[in-house]
Amino acid sequence: MPGAETGAALVDSATRFDRQKQRIVDAATALLNDKGMRGMTLSDVATELGLSTTSVTYYFRRKEQLLTAVFEDTLGRLAAMVDAAQAEATPRARVARYVELHFEHFAGTLRQSERPLANLSEIRSMDEPARSSLIEQYRGTLRAIRSFFGPARDASHRDVLIARAHILNEALLWQRTWLGQFAIGDMPNVRQRFFRILDGGILTPGTAWDVRVFTPGAVTDAGDQESFLRVATRFINATGYRGASVKRIMAEFNRTKGSFYHHLDSKDDLVVACWRASHRRLADLQTRARAEQASAWKRLSATVQSALQLQFADEFPLLRVTAYQAMPPAVRALALRYAQRTALGMMGELVEGMAEGAVRLVDPFIAAQFLLAAINAAYDLQGWRKDRSLAVVMDAYKSVLGNGLFAPE
Repeated sequence: MPGAETGAALVDSATRFDRQKQRIVDAATALLNDKGMRGMTLSDVATELGLSTTSVTYYFRRKEQLLTAVFEDTLGRLAAMVDAAQAEATPRARVARYVELHFEHFAGTLRQSERPLANLSEIRSMDEPARSSLIEQYRGTLRAIRSFFGPARDASHRDVLIARAHILNEALLWQRTWLGQFAIGDMPNVRQRFFRILDGGILTPGTAWDVRVFTPGAVTDAGDQESFLRVATRFINATGYRGASVKRIMAEFNRTKGSFYHHLDSKDDLVVACWRASHRRLADLQTRARAEQASAWKRLSATVQSALQLQFADEFPLLRVTAYQAMPPAVRALALRYAQRTALGMMGELVEGMAEGAVRLVDPFIAAQFLLAAINAAYDLQGWRKDRSLAVVMDAYKSVLGNGLFAPE
């Protein structure tokens, strides 16, 4: 029957179209993760697939359209993981399943049997209206994760649920920076150790957070330059590399665009300078805590709380990892290496805290990554912070870090 043959040909054609489109999205995802949004080009995607650039633009006329498809693909797969976990009967079972799905996916990417998820940190750099649409999709995922724990009993409990969902998801997305250090065959054991931290937090019952909070010292002797770095860091955190234009930064700083080049030679230098300032400030918090606190837990407690307060309340926050993707590859690798050094310092304090009896017997390496991810991601809750006191926000966040996702129930 001619009609049936024509229909079959149309279906096959549509299947080929979708299959090729998915290949382009997958190649773009890998390049985005490797080079960042700025470094990924349609020409690179075409070369990766052995195609001409024209063949890619047949499916995606502009780079922005391809980036939108990449982020939507990842957000869709995250939503599918959430849906699968939601089918479990209890909060613990839902979180355990969600964690399991993430670990299985990561192991699959190492085996090259799974398509990688895109680094979502650069969604902030997208142009409107795609930016708002993608951010809302991600927020929808967080709301669904929040529902793992059931309905909020009151406003205070709702704040804790928001902190739980945010910290859980960010810790899982952060794992790509450290999980590859483990063998694929060890993933189930690592997952169990990771879940133990989620289940009970890092503190033994009765351990309190220390009351001391420190402020980092100046990052430079030149006050004008520090003000410049303060404004630039805020813009990069809020809008990503592309959104933080030199013109906007200098307008906020009340300076001419030309004066930018008195401080730095290029926008790349700007990101690197902000990162170096953030690293020095976090290191300074650790140094001050070590100098003034007797116990390991008090040192770590003061460092974590001081860093969280910078992210929630200060006009000069620490640079969000969002910016790392915009760095040149060599500088990005250095930045991530320094982040791991910070985690190793926290790991040492955690081990000593265990000896003191203040910290639970958990995997100190994973616990350090958990804390670092939470500090890094806290800036994203600035909108949540606006309607609440700093004390309320800090208490909700610390309750999750200290006691885990399920206490008190």
